[in-house]
Amino acid sequence: MVPGDLEQRIATLSNPQGLPFTPLTGAPTSGAKMKGFPLIHLLDLMDHEGPEVAAEWRATLPEDVRAATERRAITSVAWVPFEYYFHGVGWLAQRRGRGIRGAMEIGHHTANLDIGAFFRFVLAFASPSTVVSLSGRFWKSYFDRSTLHIVSSTPHSCEVEIRDWPLRDEASVHEMAGSLVAWMEAGRAKNMRITQFERASASLFRLSAEWS
Repeated sequence: MVPGDLEQRIATLSNPQGLPFTPLTGAPTSGAKMKGFPLIHLLDLMDHEGPEVAAEWRATLPEDVRAATERRAITSVAWVPFEYYFHGVGWLAQRRGRGIRGAMEIGHHTANLDIGAFFRFVLAFASPSTVVSLSGRFWKSYFDRSTLHIVSSTPHSCEVEIRDWPLRDEASVHEMAGSLVAWMEAGRAKNMRITQFERASASLFRLSAEWS
């Protein structure tokens, strides 16, 4: 994937109510938890960019949570606070000089690693709407808060909502947009585009996708 290509295919986040965003500090203030494997993939990505990168990120976290983000403290199936992963995503996007929309590329990358060869083989025969429907069913296996719903679908489009999202930052929702594209691309869709990307309320995000 050419880095700029993903950003061109995802609409700019709209916020019609002008709701404020609150950057994450890394402190686990929401109480929400997610499985550890995306954080492991993120640490792998940081290590790929330089042996010092993960330590640089960890130094920006509150001192009392730094040890919990060490690789030896994380397993793929353990539940970890949302804030560890999504703070790291936002920090790395900014470090790359890509701004907050750079979180989409990171989400796309880590989701591709999550999918793996087996799921990619199975999903290759599915429509994007079917992929999203399956993702919604497995959502609680990834996140203990929030849900993913298909609002409507046609053979070449769908509208989805992410409901009850516990965070109020920009990095996490941009990461999710990139991740959602990766999952839908694992199906048989071509020319995937996110044409609507909206913060409908403080905890509700609406995305519309089209493909050929």
